[in-house]
Amino acid sequence: MKVFKTLLSMDRSTLKCLICGRNASCHNYGVLTCNACKMFFRRVVIEQITYQCRNWKKCLENADQFKPRCKACRFEKCVRLGMKLGPIAMEKLYKTKPMSHPDFATNALIQEVLYLNYTKRYKLCNFYTSENPTLEEMVQTTFWSGMKRKTEKQEISVAEWSFQATYIAVETFLSLEFMNLIENDEKVVLLRNFSSKSIVLDSAMRALNAKVDRVTTPDGEDIYSDIILSMFSAGFLNSIQCGLVSRVAELKVTELEHAMLSVLLFCNPAIHPLSERTRRLLATRQKSYSSTLLQYCLLSYQQSGPSRFADLLSISHVINKTSEDANSLTTLCQLYFPKSKLKHLLIDTCINA
Repeated sequence: MKVFKTLLSMDRSTLKCLICGRNASCHNYGVLTCNACKMFFRRVVIEQITYQCRNWKKCLENADQFKPRCKACRFEKCVRLGMKLGPIAMEKLYKTKPMSHPDFATNALIQEVLYLNYTKRYKLCNFYTSENPTLEEMVQTTFWSGMKRKTEKQEISVAEWSFQATYIAVETFLSLEFMNLIENDEKVVLLRNFSSKSIVLDSAMRALNAKVDRVTTPDGEDIYSDIILSMFSAGFLNSIQCGLVSRVAELKVTELEHAMLSVLLFCNPAIHPLSERTRRLLATRQKSYSSTLLQYCLLSYQQSGPSRFADLLSISHVINKTSEDANSLTTLCQLYFPKSKLKHLLIDTCINA
């Protein structure tokens, strides 16, 4: 027994924290870290602290020499490697930021989807990947994010923004706990069906939060070039850019409603081809998300709760139409401009959807 304890101690001493390189204690919030990095990440998220890098965001360029002096870059590394708080810690976060009704401060399901939504938005604004995986490769790989911190001067095209958003959306949906119970080929079916729909919904909500009436890139640029504006009708382009924004603005959709609607629509048991087992699993998850959203509407909007719930679900029709039109535009642009190569993930989720 003494020999076993010695060997165990030696093994643990060789484990290094993936954030700072010190000796690691164990897996904390999904990543092998030391206790210091564990507590740092927990405090930043729960207290919602924002740090600024004083080294032009270059602290992580030499990972071997990185020391956790820069708190901004340290937190970004935590997020990039996949650290995620559990339900108990998330309860403390949302108790400090009350929702429309106190009963929802302790709802673990809501906490999970809100945090995933936050992480998705944070990554899109701050990280970038130069990888070019197919959808199948992202699903089949035991996936570690290849995203790195964006530089100040990095210019990103509209097509590249679309790819980055899709990459992050796929990562996010794959991280849902129940996805581990679904076969890889069926994960591909689900992601191919909903990735572009997720992007148009997220883009519309970004416009709503920015108080603008149309979708722009995350850095505020127009999504249409002059040549696109000259080739297609204004009505067609405006329906893609403004239609869904107008609807979510009319309803004043909240962040919680956006997050819940996204996962609810993702869990669609009616798409093909899916096994009966997977259909039952998705139906169960969709019912759970739907029930939680309905309870939220009833508690937050009282007598108007049922109609509010129906209005939120009706957004799916606008999402589907906007996604179809956006995918058609992407396909036509590929035909007209064959030298403009799209990344594999966009082809899989937009053109081959």
